[in-house]
Amino acid sequence: MTAGKRLPIAVPDITSYTHVTYALSIMHTDPDALRWVYSNYIQLFTRESGHSIQVDHYTPTAEHHLIPCLGGSQRLTRKTLEKYAGGFVNFARESIEDGYYVWTCVDEFYIPGTVAYQNRSNPHAIMIHGYDDARSVFRLTGYFENQRYGEAEVSYADMEQAYYGFEPKDDIHWTNFVRMLKLNRYYKKFYEFKTHWVMEQLEEYGLAKPSSRRMEVFEEKLDFPTVWGSDAYDRLQLQIDRHIAKEGIVDHRPFYVLWEHKKMMNKRIAYMEENGFYKFSERSKEEWLKIEQSALLARNLELKYLVSFNNRFLEQLKDQLAALKREESLAIERTLDDYARSGGKRYLHILKEEA
Repeated sequence: MTAGKRLPIAVPDITSYTHVTYALSIMHTDPDALRWVYSNYIQLFTRESGHSIQVDHYTPTAEHHLIPCLGGSQRLTRKTLEKYAGGFVNFARESIEDGYYVWTCVDEFYIPGTVAYQNRSNPHAIMIHGYDDARSVFRLTGYFENQRYGEAEVSYADMEQAYYGFEPKDDIHWTNFVRMLKLNRYYKKFYEFKTHWVMEQLEEYGLAKPSSRRMEVFEEKLDFPTVWGSDAYDRLQLQIDRHIAKEGIVDHRPFYVLWEHKKMMNKRIAYMEENGFYKFSERSKEEWLKIEQSALLARNLELKYLVSFNNRFLEQLKDQLAALKREESLAIERTLDDYARSGGKRYLHILKEEA
């Protein structure tokens, strides 16, 4: 075993949630994995979360599914690791030496740079991607200054305390697992970029049609009220009204998700053109760039509200969401019409199935 090793890491297009971000920060380091990345993360769904709502990507996650370009990754329980000689620190060092990124839950009370450090107990996910025996430190990614995604160093001693410093909720809760992620070196041989799949997801998103039937192979049944695709804008407007009436809470995270969703769409457009998969019209590209700016304005209005608690910004935010939905609907129609004229197919069977 060497005295240290650091696995490559990148800041991905999506940093809103750990269950998406950590896997993407690995996949974004590999050109072959990007074919899978930019073929996905288009459909959104909205679900209830207590008094607030959550907007998320409807794409398989490394937390629950086997992603092709992370083939060979593993999930272990904390109870299993109790049998590992040398404890968690040695396990993490040796896993990194073998090329595995270690994604686990720790108590951020012991992690310098987090908002909970030496302040309060806060079990949260981090991902370790390097170690240095000479300085007895790990290199990890997580949410540090201003809760922004980034990198930091943590001593072996602090990591030991952080890993063992809280009680997992139960045997199946996310706090009880350690995930070992590793890029699949055979990936480039069996996955192609799928332009038709991008367009099909985009149409489902625009029509606000459910995509859960596509997950039947996983026998996944959603047991919570679900809103799909572009209807997320309407659901967020309703949540703002509930918040003003003191019947609910407006969380800032959905607006980050929406903004990153548009940012990634523009990154996808550039990626598709640079790699010769598909060329978008100049007008379509201009529309998608404008939509990204509109989504950023919506996010900023929410931040202004959180600073001032002035409902005026929430009312403006409702108007901005309505305008954003209109703009995006037109952009999707143009994109799909252009695709059809180039020889692609419109997936109007989505409507016929539910007629």
